[in-house]
Amino acid sequence: MMKSARLMIAFICLCPGIVHSQQDSVPEFLESVSFVFPNKTVDILKSNYKKANLNFLILHDNENTGVRAAHAFCRNRGGSLTELKYGNTRNITFGSRRSLLSFDPNQIFNDVGAYLSLKRHSKGREDSLAVQKARDLARLALKVYNPDTSGYIITLHNNSDGKFSIESYLEGNYLHGTADSVYINPAMDPDDLVLVTDPAFFNFLKQQNVNVVLQSQTGPADGSLSVYAQVNKIPYFNIEVQHGHLAENIRLIYVVESMFKTMGINEEYAQSR
Repeated sequence: MMKSARLMIAFICLCPGIVHSQQDSVPEFLESVSFVFPNKTVDILKSNYKKANLNFLILHDNENTGVRAAHAFCRNRGGSLTELKYGNTRNITFGSRRSLLSFDPNQIFNDVGAYLSLKRHSKGREDSLAVQKARDLARLALKVYNPDTSGYIITLHNNSDGKFSIESYLEGNYLHGTADSVYINPAMDPDDLVLVTDPAFFNFLKQQNVNVVLQSQTGPADGSLSVYAQVNKIPYFNIEVQHGHLAENIRLIYVVESMFKTMGINEEYAQSR
């Protein structure tokens, strides 16, 4: 049987002189929390920049364009980035060769999603303990990111060319029915988009001529963070771009920042939590 997970928490403060000499160009401090599975450690690293601004979350360790974009934005404008580190892969794999278990860290925010993700990706037999471990990781990631303080969740995701795009939500494609509204700017790459959970956010981004999806209120409870946020009435924003589209990733972050400022999202929603 699997051993119980062990949590190791470390807080690493960078040299104050570095912070002072380079202003906000490096994080003021790093918070590192480790969650241990059998034969696999997942590090949750939070880079806090001196100036407060947008707070980003990255769940997949191979989506490095988002990491670069978040740091580029935070160096200039402030904010924080929380990211899961476990070996530069999409799925988290743990266990032994006899029972190798794997799951998508964006499918573990309810019990059913965690179970189905383990069942889909594992070469061994999933069990209730494995589901519980995955769910514990989800809770820890949210605790570190701390949406209760900010009042929102902003995730950054990257996709591969031709495998997922805003067109995936259109009639005849595999995500049709999971969106209440879709707006497409034909001048944008369809792989680059923003997904939101509030009609007001959708309308703002549509006015900015940005590819945008409004997630359906009746979508499947698949364990994804977007559904978790919607169920728990937490404003959610997923900035999604193709791997390598760094300039566009940064541009979309700035568009979302302008929406936060225009609509007062930081103040309004943080106070409502």
